[in-house]
Amino acid sequence: MLPPATFWFVCALLALIAEFLSGTFYLLVIAIAMAGGGTAALLEIGTNGQWTIASLTGVIGVFMVSARKRRHEHRLAPRDSDPDFGQPVRIVRLTGPQQARVHYRGTEWDAQLDADLQPGDQGFIAGRDGNQLKISSKQPGKR
Repeated sequence: MLPPATFWFVCALLALIAEFLSGTFYLLVIAIAMAGGGTAALLEIGTNGQWTIASLTGVIGVFMVSARKRRHEHRLAPRDSDPDFGQPVRIVRLTGPQQARVHYRGTEWDAQLDADLQPGDQGFIAGRDGNQLKISSKQPGKR
């Protein structure tokens, strides 16, 4: 059987590897929380204390990441400065409810549709969420 500190640090390493593969900060928080539990085990704090430290570290980390995300959402550039805003796209295929692949700038993009657009229809870029385009049936800014 593994010593408690080894268990915690192996779990932290696995969570860190998963974070590198997925790119989400929440797995990094879990890895840090697991390392906190491992540190508590090295300090010979009991099992309940290890779990408490890991849990508190995780909860505090999640709140910090969430707060940071909320602060930075407001700093995004206005959509008027986005050169893609209002540009036409062609719907290639539907991939789910309100989801599609669209053709724009010589390649296909994931898109979220706000209207009942069908393959072959033209839509317009109304915004973006990361690399996913938000597509409207009407050109933004025009009535």
